[in-house]
Amino acid sequence: MLWKYRPSEPQAADEMAHSLNKPLKFGRFLSGRGFKDSQEVLDFLNADLKDLPGPETMPGMDKAVELLLDARRKDSLIAVSGDYDADGLTGTALLKRFLTGLGFRILTRIPNRLEEGYGLSPTAVRELHQQQVSLLITVDSGVSDDEAVKEALKLGLEVIITDHHNLPPVLPNADAIINPHLGGGWESTALAGVGVAFMLAWATRKACMSLGLTNEPPSLVEHLCLVALGTIADMSPLIGPNRTMVRHGLEFLKVSEWPGFVAMRRSLKLDNQTRISVRDVAFKIAPRLNAAGRLGSAEPALEILLTQDPIRAEELARRLDELNRQRQETQSELVEEALEMLEHDVSSDGRTVVLVKEGWPKGVLGLVASKVAEKSGKPTIILTIEGDMAVGSGRTAGGFNLYHVLTKVRQLCFSMGGHSQAAGLKLEMSRLEAFKEAFEQAACSEPFNEAGETELLVDMDADLADLETLADSLSQLEPFGQGHPAPVFILRNVKVLDAVTSKWGRVTLRLSDGFTRQNVSGFNLSSRVLEVGPIMDVAVVFEPDGYNSDFPWKLLDFKSPVDSNDGL
Repeated sequence: MLWKYRPSEPQAADEMAHSLNKPLKFGRFLSGRGFKDSQEVLDFLNADLKDLPGPETMPGMDKAVELLLDARRKDSLIAVSGDYDADGLTGTALLKRFLTGLGFRILTRIPNRLEEGYGLSPTAVRELHQQQVSLLITVDSGVSDDEAVKEALKLGLEVIITDHHNLPPVLPNADAIINPHLGGGWESTALAGVGVAFMLAWATRKACMSLGLTNEPPSLVEHLCLVALGTIADMSPLIGPNRTMVRHGLEFLKVSEWPGFVAMRRSLKLDNQTRISVRDVAFKIAPRLNAAGRLGSAEPALEILLTQDPIRAEELARRLDELNRQRQETQSELVEEALEMLEHDVSSDGRTVVLVKEGWPKGVLGLVASKVAEKSGKPTIILTIEGDMAVGSGRTAGGFNLYHVLTKVRQLCFSMGGHSQAAGLKLEMSRLEAFKEAFEQAACSEPFNEAGETELLVDMDADLADLETLADSLSQLEPFGQGHPAPVFILRNVKVLDAVTSKWGRVTLRLSDGFTRQNVSGFNLSSRVLEVGPIMDVAVVFEPDGYNSDFPWKLLDFKSPVDSNDGL
């Protein structure tokens, strides 16, 4: 692992530390993270909900609210159709809960990934029309579903698209489209699909209150637990409005009395913690919600977010646990098979990887693509064969903008959508070889850092004593996550008094710098324990959790001082 340091500006670092009455090294950390002055830091620390931008400034919002109010006046039936992943599910649950609380009649629909694929389909539209739906709202999807929107309009349905994915060359002719990429100052917010849904709920609440249509509107802040869950699960950067909503949403997630959250906290033993962290959501809650959709119907995941029945919530929590175990087993089998194909069937000289096989379950192809991209260091597309079509997912590597390159070969795809890091696509088998060739050529024309040795972005060097001193200041910058990663410090030339490996593969180093002694532990390092010498340079990451917040630092990497001068 290559250690690469963030640059900092010493004068700005000293001024921020002095102004904030913080340690000088905290000022250096802030400078390395791009902060220029103390006011910028204070604004970031406050993350006040009242500073969120008003939803009415989003393009398309006024029209969407007008359509909703008209539907309420007519007592029309409204369908909320969301994606089957955690982002789409939380956004769908949010609109169902919130709009119902405002007096709207709402039904929900989530496509079956295995039977219908991604997005809104004409078949789904016809089903909703038969159910007497008058207004259709999409969540975390819709901006690439032109045929389905045409079908809806033909049948007389009104359509509001709420989405956050990249815009296609031609937008669907929906009645209203709400998407941060349409401008209005929202382009840099990187809202998740659930964040866009929250803005629609907020704007509708404002309108209903101003018109006197409700005396006791549902609480907006209570619904931030759903925003936090979906935003973290979708790996949206935790900056700007996302940071504010996630920070407050995690607090509500810990105390929410919604039966589904009570059941999941109990199932995952999160009730024993003092708080719920970004990692808890990303590695415990979100995978269980996603597992249902990956293996078939996502309805159990949506139901647990909506149910008011504690007994049913407990049943659903157990069901999601079992589905997640099945997903893990299936994923492991496919990753092993895909890596074998990578070794034997793919040229090492190419810049891209495209693997295709009949019978692969498409619900886990994105996860498999991510593992293969990580192993190969190349953007990877994994496809399964369905009749005369190939369907699958792609993941990026080495800073490669996958969506941008796929737009260059869009004409070879039956359908395609996504963002810079991930994409979904469908193409005719007769075009597969042409697609592989065109994708490789398009990739070769793009700047691309071949992913060789993994880079670890380091904030700064520190002493063992600094870790405890800086912990309180660093905790004020939480939540850490995508776009705002956890602090990484290097302990230089520390003595290793002992190195122990547990039966679960955890490595614990007992360290001393002559004044301070401390144990640091980390996983996935047991195969390297024989590399540990008496004097080492050690990388640690700030990861407080609800079980052990007394020393919130985890072991990340270690090197001999002779080998660790890279990145200086």
